[in-house]
Amino acid sequence: MLGLGNSITGGAALEEGAFTPESISNIALWLKSATNVEADSNANGSVSYSPVRTVAAGNIGDNDRVSAWRAAGSTTIDALQTLGGDKPRWNNAETEIKFSNNAKHMKLDDEITIAANTDFTVVIRFKALNMSGARALMGDTTSEFLQVQDSDTIRLKTDGTQSNFNGDTMATDKYQTLILVRSDGATGNINLFMRGTDSGYFDGTATGTSFGDEAQDTEQIKFEFIGSQEDSNAEWNGFITDVIIYNGTAVTSAQREQLYDYIEAAI
Repeated sequence: MLGLGNSITGGAALEEGAFTPESISNIALWLKSATNVEADSNANGSVSYSPVRTVAAGNIGDNDRVSAWRAAGSTTIDALQTLGGDKPRWNNAETEIKFSNNAKHMKLDDEITIAANTDFTVVIRFKALNMSGARALMGDTTSEFLQVQDSDTIRLKTDGTQSNFNGDTMATDKYQTLILVRSDGATGNINLFMRGTDSGYFDGTATGTSFGDEAQDTEQIKFEFIGSQEDSNAEWNGFITDVIIYNGTAVTSAQREQLYDYIEAAI
Protein backbone atom coordinates (compact mmCIF):
# COMPACT_ATOMS: atom_id res chain seq x y z
CA MET A 1 0.00 0.00 0.00
CA LEU A 2 1.28 3.40 -0.91
CA GLY A 3 -0.37 6.28 0.88
CA LEU A 4 -2.03 9.19 -0.82
CA GLY A 5 0.17 12.02 -1.99
CA ASN A 6 -0.50 15.62 -1.04
CA SER A 7 -3.42 15.78 -3.46
CA ILE A 8 -2.77 12.91 -5.85
CA THR A 9 -2.64 9.16 -5.46
CA GLY A 10 -1.73 6.69 -8.18
CA GLY A 11 -1.99 9.47 -10.75
CA ALA A 12 -5.63 10.23 -9.91
CA ALA A 13 -6.44 13.60 -8.39
CA LEU A 14 -8.59 13.78 -5.30
CA GLU A 15 -12.13 14.89 -6.01
CA GLU A 16 -12.39 18.66 -5.73
CA GLY A 17 -13.71 19.59 -2.31
CA ALA A 18 -12.99 16.14 -0.86
CA PHE A 19 -12.08 15.97 2.82
CA THR A 20 -8.42 15.89 3.88
CA PRO A 21 -6.93 16.59 7.31
CA GLU A 22 -6.30 20.14 6.08
CA SER A 23 -10.05 20.65 5.85
CA ILE A 24 -9.94 21.20 9.62
CA SER A 25 -8.45 24.45 10.91
CA ASN A 26 -5.20 24.88 12.85
CA ILE A 27 -3.34 21.85 11.51
CA ALA A 28 0.20 22.05 12.88
CA LEU A 29 1.61 18.64 11.91
CA TRP A 30 0.74 16.08 9.26
CA LEU A 31 2.93 13.04 8.75
CA LYS A 32 1.12 10.77 6.35
CA SER A 33 1.16 7.02 5.86
CA ALA A 34 3.85 5.91 3.38
CA THR A 35 4.18 9.44 2.07
CA ASN A 36 7.29 11.62 1.77
CA VAL A 37 9.44 8.93 3.39
CA GLU A 38 13.19 9.00 2.67
CA ALA A 39 15.98 6.52 3.44
CA ASP A 40 19.65 7.47 3.26
CA SER A 41 21.31 4.09 3.85
CA ASN A 42 20.78 0.35 3.91
CA ALA A 43 19.93 -1.76 6.95
CA ASN A 44 23.36 -1.82 8.60
CA GLY A 45 24.49 1.56 7.34
CA SER A 46 27.26 0.11 5.17
CA VAL A 47 25.84 1.67 1.98
CA SER A 48 24.82 5.33 1.80
CA TYR A 49 22.29 6.46 -0.76
CA SER A 50 22.87 9.63 -2.75
CA PRO A 51 20.35 10.73 -3.71
CA VAL A 52 18.20 9.32 -0.94
CA ARG A 53 15.75 6.55 -1.73
CA THR A 54 12.06 7.37 -1.42
CA VAL A 55 8.64 5.79 -1.35
CA ALA A 56 7.59 8.10 -4.17
CA ALA A 57 10.41 6.85 -6.42
CA GLY A 58 9.63 3.25 -5.50
CA ASN A 59 13.29 2.44 -4.78
CA ILE A 60 13.24 2.32 -0.99
CA GLY A 61 14.20 -1.16 0.20
CA ASP A 62 13.18 -3.43 3.04
CA ASN A 63 14.86 -2.43 6.31
CA ASP A 64 16.45 0.68 4.80
CA ARG A 65 17.23 3.32 7.43
CA VAL A 66 14.61 6.09 7.38
CA SER A 67 16.24 9.50 7.67
CA ALA A 68 13.22 11.70 6.98
CA TRP A 69 9.44 11.58 7.12
CA ARG A 70 8.51 14.87 5.54
CA ALA A 71 5.43 17.00 5.97
CA ALA A 72 2.30 16.29 3.95
CA GLY A 73 0.03 18.80 2.27
CA SER A 74 0.89 22.42 2.97
CA THR A 75 2.29 21.68 6.43
CA THR A 76 5.99 22.29 6.97
CA ILE A 77 7.25 20.29 9.96
CA ASP A 78 9.35 17.23 9.12
CA ALA A 79 10.41 14.29 11.31
CA LEU A 80 14.13 13.59 10.95
CA GLN A 81 16.84 11.31 12.30
CA THR A 82 20.57 11.72 11.66
CA LEU A 83 22.00 9.05 13.97
CA GLY A 84 22.29 5.73 12.19
CA GLY A 85 21.39 3.46 15.09
CA ASP A 86 18.34 5.54 15.99
CA LYS A 87 16.82 5.58 12.52
CA PRO A 88 13.58 3.63 12.14
CA ARG A 89 13.39 1.17 9.26
CA TRP A 90 11.26 0.88 6.17
CA ASN A 91 9.23 -2.32 6.23
CA ASN A 92 8.20 -3.76 2.87
CA ALA A 93 5.69 -6.23 4.30
CA GLU A 94 3.70 -3.45 5.96
CA THR A 95 4.77 -0.68 3.54
CA GLU A 96 5.18 1.52 6.60
CA ILE A 97 7.85 2.87 8.96
CA LYS A 98 8.86 0.46 11.71
CA PHE A 99 10.20 1.71 15.04
CA SER A 100 11.84 -1.57 16.00
CA ASN A 101 12.98 -3.02 19.32
CA ASN A 102 12.09 0.10 21.36
CA ALA A 103 15.35 1.61 20.08
CA LYS A 104 14.28 3.99 17.28
CA HIS A 105 12.76 7.46 17.15
CA MET A 106 12.56 10.64 15.08
CA LYS A 107 12.74 14.33 15.97
CA LEU A 108 10.53 17.11 14.62
CA ASP A 109 12.51 19.94 13.07
CA ASP A 110 10.21 22.44 14.77
CA GLU A 111 8.89 21.69 18.25
CA ILE A 112 5.13 22.04 18.68
CA THR A 113 4.00 23.90 21.81
CA ILE A 114 0.35 23.79 22.82
CA ALA A 115 -0.30 26.56 25.31
CA ALA A 116 -2.18 26.11 28.55
CA ASN A 117 -5.97 26.47 28.33
CA THR A 118 -5.83 25.72 24.59
CA ASP A 119 -7.88 23.19 22.66
CA PHE A 120 -5.96 20.62 20.64
CA THR A 121 -6.32 17.29 18.86
CA VAL A 122 -3.76 14.51 18.30
CA VAL A 123 -4.37 11.77 15.75
CA ILE A 124 -2.05 8.74 15.55
CA ARG A 125 -2.43 5.43 13.72
CA PHE A 126 -0.20 2.72 15.17
CA LYS A 127 0.41 -0.94 15.75
CA ALA A 128 2.33 -2.05 18.83
CA LEU A 129 4.56 -5.12 18.63
CA ASN A 130 5.35 -5.18 22.34
CA MET A 131 3.64 -3.56 25.31
CA SER A 132 5.64 -5.14 28.13
CA GLY A 133 6.85 -1.69 29.17
CA ALA A 134 5.94 1.95 28.67
CA ARG A 135 6.25 2.88 24.98
CA ALA A 136 5.89 6.50 23.92
CA LEU A 137 4.12 7.52 20.73
CA MET A 138 5.16 11.17 21.04
CA GLY A 139 6.90 13.33 23.58
CA ASP A 140 9.20 16.18 24.51
CA THR A 141 10.60 15.25 27.93
CA THR A 142 9.87 12.74 30.68
CA SER A 143 7.28 15.28 31.88
CA GLU A 144 5.44 15.74 28.57
CA PHE A 145 4.42 12.79 26.43
CA LEU A 146 1.70 10.53 25.08
CA GLN A 147 2.43 6.85 25.53
CA VAL A 148 1.04 3.34 25.74
CA GLN A 149 1.61 2.48 29.37
CA ASP A 150 0.49 -1.13 29.05
CA SER A 151 -2.02 -3.13 27.01
CA ASP A 152 -5.06 -1.32 28.42
CA THR A 153 -3.65 2.05 29.53
CA ILE A 154 -2.67 5.15 27.59
CA ARG A 155 -0.99 7.93 29.54
CA LEU A 156 -0.87 11.64 28.74
CA LYS A 157 1.55 13.73 30.75
CA THR A 158 1.63 17.49 30.40
CA ASP A 159 3.57 20.16 32.26
CA GLY A 160 2.56 19.08 35.75
CA THR A 161 -0.44 16.80 35.16
CA GLN A 162 -0.73 13.07 34.43
CA SER A 163 -3.89 11.49 32.99
CA ASN A 164 -4.38 7.75 32.54
CA PHE A 165 -6.97 6.44 30.11
CA ASN A 166 -7.94 2.84 30.84
CA GLY A 167 -9.85 1.05 28.10
CA ASP A 168 -10.24 -2.26 26.34
CA THR A 169 -7.14 -4.38 25.89
CA MET A 170 -5.05 -3.43 22.87
CA ALA A 171 -3.65 -6.17 20.66
CA THR A 172 -0.08 -6.40 19.42
CA ASP A 173 -1.06 -7.52 15.92
CA LYS A 174 -3.66 -4.92 14.90
CA TYR A 175 -3.65 -1.32 13.74
CA GLN A 176 -5.76 1.25 15.50
CA THR A 177 -6.20 4.99 15.19
CA LEU A 178 -6.14 7.07 18.35
CA ILE A 179 -7.75 10.51 18.50
CA LEU A 180 -7.06 12.55 21.63
CA VAL A 181 -9.14 15.72 22.03
CA ARG A 182 -8.85 18.54 24.56
CA SER A 183 -11.83 20.89 24.46
CA ASP A 184 -13.53 23.68 26.38
CA GLY A 185 -10.49 25.93 26.76
CA ALA A 186 -9.71 26.68 30.39
CA THR A 187 -11.83 23.70 31.54
CA GLY A 188 -9.56 21.34 29.65
CA ASN A 189 -11.82 18.34 29.07
CA ILE A 190 -9.76 15.54 27.49
CA ASN A 191 -11.26 12.51 25.77
CA LEU A 192 -9.60 9.62 23.96
CA PHE A 193 -11.19 7.64 21.12
CA MET A 194 -10.08 4.52 19.22
CA ARG A 195 -11.12 2.96 15.95
CA GLY A 196 -9.73 -0.07 14.14
CA THR A 197 -10.40 -1.76 10.83
CA ASP A 198 -10.73 -5.38 12.01
CA SER A 199 -14.20 -6.54 12.93
CA GLY A 200 -14.78 -6.38 16.67
CA TYR A 201 -11.61 -4.40 17.35
CA PHE A 202 -12.40 -0.82 18.39
CA ASP A 203 -15.00 -0.60 15.62
CA GLY A 204 -18.05 0.04 17.79
CA THR A 205 -18.97 3.40 16.28
CA ALA A 206 -18.05 5.40 13.21
CA THR A 207 -16.78 8.24 15.39
CA GLY A 208 -14.56 5.98 17.50
CA THR A 209 -14.92 4.03 20.73
CA SER A 210 -14.31 5.96 23.94
CA PHE A 211 -11.14 4.75 25.63
CA GLY A 212 -11.27 5.42 29.36
CA ASP A 213 -12.97 8.26 31.20
CA GLU A 214 -12.80 11.96 30.48
CA ALA A 215 -9.88 13.73 32.14
CA GLN A 216 -9.34 17.39 32.93
CA ASP A 217 -6.03 19.10 32.25
CA THR A 218 -5.36 22.67 31.16
CA GLU A 219 -1.54 22.57 31.24
CA GLN A 220 0.86 23.36 28.42
CA ILE A 221 2.26 20.42 26.44
CA LYS A 222 5.09 20.18 23.92
CA PHE A 223 5.82 17.57 21.26
CA GLU A 224 9.23 17.18 19.65
CA PHE A 225 9.85 13.44 19.27
CA ILE A 226 8.00 10.72 17.36
CA GLY A 227 8.37 7.29 18.90
CA SER A 228 9.90 8.36 22.22
CA GLN A 229 9.31 10.46 25.34
CA GLU A 230 12.53 12.34 24.72
CA ASP A 231 15.80 11.51 23.00
CA SER A 232 16.24 7.70 23.29
CA ASN A 233 13.84 7.23 26.19
CA ALA A 234 10.75 4.95 26.42
CA GLU A 235 10.97 4.33 22.68
CA TRP A 236 8.18 2.79 20.65
CA ASN A 237 8.18 -0.83 19.48
CA GLY A 238 6.04 -1.23 16.39
CA PHE A 239 4.62 0.89 13.61
CA ILE A 240 3.55 4.53 13.60
CA THR A 241 1.91 5.33 10.29
CA ASP A 242 0.03 8.64 10.58
CA VAL A 243 0.53 11.60 12.92
CA ILE A 244 -1.66 14.73 12.88
CA ILE A 245 -1.81 17.57 15.41
CA TYR A 246 -4.28 20.45 15.50
CA ASN A 247 -3.07 23.26 17.76
CA GLY A 248 -6.14 25.28 18.71
CA THR A 249 -8.89 22.97 17.46
CA ALA A 250 -10.87 20.32 19.32
CA VAL A 251 -12.33 18.20 16.52
CA THR A 252 -16.04 17.41 16.63
CA SER A 253 -17.49 13.90 16.49
CA ALA A 254 -18.33 14.44 12.82
CA GLN A 255 -14.73 15.48 12.13
CA ARG A 256 -13.45 12.43 14.00
CA GLU A 257 -15.44 10.24 11.65
CA GLN A 258 -14.01 12.08 8.64
CA LEU A 259 -10.46 11.65 9.95
CA TYR A 260 -10.95 7.95 10.63
CA ASP A 261 -12.47 7.39 7.19
CA TYR A 262 -9.69 9.35 5.47
CA ILE A 263 -6.87 7.49 7.21
CA GLU A 264 -8.43 4.06 6.73
CA ALA A 265 -9.17 4.72 3.05
CA ALA A 266 -5.43 4.87 2.42
CA ILE A 267 -4.79 1.43 3.93
